[in-house]
Amino acid sequence: MEPIKVLILGAGNRGGYAYAGYAKMNPKMMKVVSVADPNEAKRKRIQEEHGIPDSLAFASWEDALINPPELDAVIIATQDKMHAGPLAKAMALNLNILCEKPIVPTLDECRQIEKDAADFTKVFMIAHVLKYTSFFSKVKELLDAGKIGKLIGIDLIESVGHIHISHSFVRGNWRNLAESSPMILAKSCHDMDMLHWLAAADCESVSSYGALNYFKAENAPAGAPRRCLDGCPHMIGCPYHVSKIYLTDNIGWPTNVITTDLSMEGRVKALETGPYGRCVFHCDNDVVDHQTVAMKFTNGVTANFTMSGFTYKTHRNVTLFGTAGEMTGDMEEGTVTIKDFSSRNIETIDLAKPVGGHSGGDVNFLTDFVMMVRDKSGAGRTSVKDSFESHYMAFAAESSRLSGGKTLSLGEFKKSGK
Repeated sequence: MEPIKVLILGAGNRGGYAYAGYAKMNPKMMKVVSVADPNEAKRKRIQEEHGIPDSLAFASWEDALINPPELDAVIIATQDKMHAGPLAKAMALNLNILCEKPIVPTLDECRQIEKDAADFTKVFMIAHVLKYTSFFSKVKELLDAGKIGKLIGIDLIESVGHIHISHSFVRGNWRNLAESSPMILAKSCHDMDMLHWLAAADCESVSSYGALNYFKAENAPAGAPRRCLDGCPHMIGCPYHVSKIYLTDNIGWPTNVITTDLSMEGRVKALETGPYGRCVFHCDNDVVDHQTVAMKFTNGVTANFTMSGFTYKTHRNVTLFGTAGEMTGDMEEGTVTIKDFSSRNIETIDLAKPVGGHSGGDVNFLTDFVMMVRDKSGAGRTSVKDSFESHYMAFAAESSRLSGGKTLSLGEFKKSGK
């Protein structure tokens, strides 16, 4: 069977490495036939790796979709603020769609896409890839099998990691609300989606607290320059100094985000002139670095979620409280433990060590997308219709946070935005 032919809009980390990388590793499944990105170096890299002629490489998504080549699908991996336009155009062209999360960064746009997608019959998936990890798949399987009885509550912790928070949400593309979207949406709509899936019911109410606590000018140590390489006297003791993150032997993520020239000279130049060389206390960031959300679902299940940038590493931990037992798990370690109340047995399941992006979720997600496009059927675990609920949960959580933790009814919020 022939590989599906795709157009990738956005040649950054997700478009250039996750999606184009999948096609490179799985040539019988997917073929990148066209690409669009305003950054010529990123665009050229995908062109060269996938043999794309100049006539099918574009500086804008608009140009790429004026008269697209024969395509099976379009992959939208542009910045959050740029999703609405290509989504509308792709639906008008009746193309199968894979869209990075979040779907769109504003409540009004979300309502419009939901309306436009109501009668759309092609495959339309959102990259909520956690549902495709072996870890959360196993947690869901055990939960549905009644291993801990009736579900009562969930605690989910997203440890963003001190490096990830500094790279993506202080120095990087998701640092500023005006340029991207709220942290709870940009980063944690994954987790809202997961809680909705595990609770197996719609969210009834939400309350949230959070703030930008640390990464701001008032916390800069005395004498810290605006750029790390301008002779910062705190280099040795600062975990965020760029030399410790980008000038090491690692040329994968996050280093490969700051420049396409990964030589030491190229990286130093990028840090001397680009956004990733700035002191974390002297950036234009305004998104939160720590946030908690409390939720109640229509079936009575309650959930607590914590997102924090103040963690040693990037990982997710979950605890599920049931009437017959307790289940805990660590996604990155690939372990799930069930503690049975009656027998007092403790069972730990060691899953295969996850490989690849998002603990293996990326590959499984993309394979499912390819198969549905080929078969012309199926909705997958992350259809756009299923994904709207997580987005409304995130929008409501942000609204609650901004109002000092006010409890919001999801039903009312969807109608009024209040």
